[in-house]
Amino acid sequence: MDNETEEASGFVRVLLFDIDGTLLTTAGGGNRALKQAIAEEFSVADPDTDISFSGRTDRSLMVELLQRNKVSPSEANCGRLRRRYGGLFGAELRRTGGTVMPGVEVLLQSLQAFSELDVAVMTGNFPETATQKLEFFRLRQWVRWIVGGDMDVHRDDMARRAATMVSRRHGSLHQQTIVIGDTPADVLCGRAIGAQTLAVCTGGFTKEQLGHAEPTLMLDDLSETDRVIEFLMRG
Repeated sequence: MDNETEEASGFVRVLLFDIDGTLLTTAGGGNRALKQAIAEEFSVADPDTDISFSGRTDRSLMVELLQRNKVSPSEANCGRLRRRYGGLFGAELRRTGGTVMPGVEVLLQSLQAFSELDVAVMTGNFPETATQKLEFFRLRQWVRWIVGGDMDVHRDDMARRAATMVSRRHGSLHQQTIVIGDTPADVLCGRAIGAQTLAVCTGGFTKEQLGHAEPTLMLDDLSETDRVIEFLMRG
C-alpha cells in the first residue's frame, strides 16, 4: 500500500502499532546484528553497543553507536552502517527467532473485520528491518503501511511525520489516531500529535513507569481482544 489518499466511506480511524516489545521481541537479535555490522564495516574490535534501545529511533541509535565506537557519525557512515546492519539482520533473526506477544495475532486478524480502521506500524526501526520482523513472524499481512525511524532522531518528530502521512492518506475522513506501544516514549509521541494512546506492559517498563506518561489506557498485554477492540473503536 502506498501513502497516497485512499477512497473510503465514512470516517477512518488510524492505528499506529509499535513493534519491539509491543507486537514481538527478537531476543536481542538487533543488538547482535548491529555489533557485527560495526565490527565488519568499520574494523572495530569488540564494538560497544551497551546502550538503551527502548523508545529510540534507529537513526538516533546509529549516531550514538558510531560516536561510542570512535567513528564519525557522518551521513555517509550512518548510511554504511544502516546498509550493513540491514544485510546482516535477516540471518540473525532466522538464527535466534523471537516471540510474538500475547494476543497480537488474534487482535490483528480481528481488526481486519473493521473497514473503518487503517492498521499501520510506527516504529523506531528502519523500514527495511521492520518489514523483515513483520514478515518473519507472519504479521505483515495485517499491516497496511509502515513509518520507521530512518529520518528522525526524536520519536515525537517521527510521530509528526506519521500524522502528515495520515492526513495525506485520508484527509477530512480521518477521525482519530491511536498509538499502541510499550514505552513512555510511545505514549508521549502519541500525545505530541493529539492521538489517544494504549500502553502495554510487555516491554521493559513497569506499570508505574508507563503510568507517569499518562496513557489513555494501560493493559498488561493485548490478549483481552474484546476490551482492546472496544477501546480502539471508541478512542
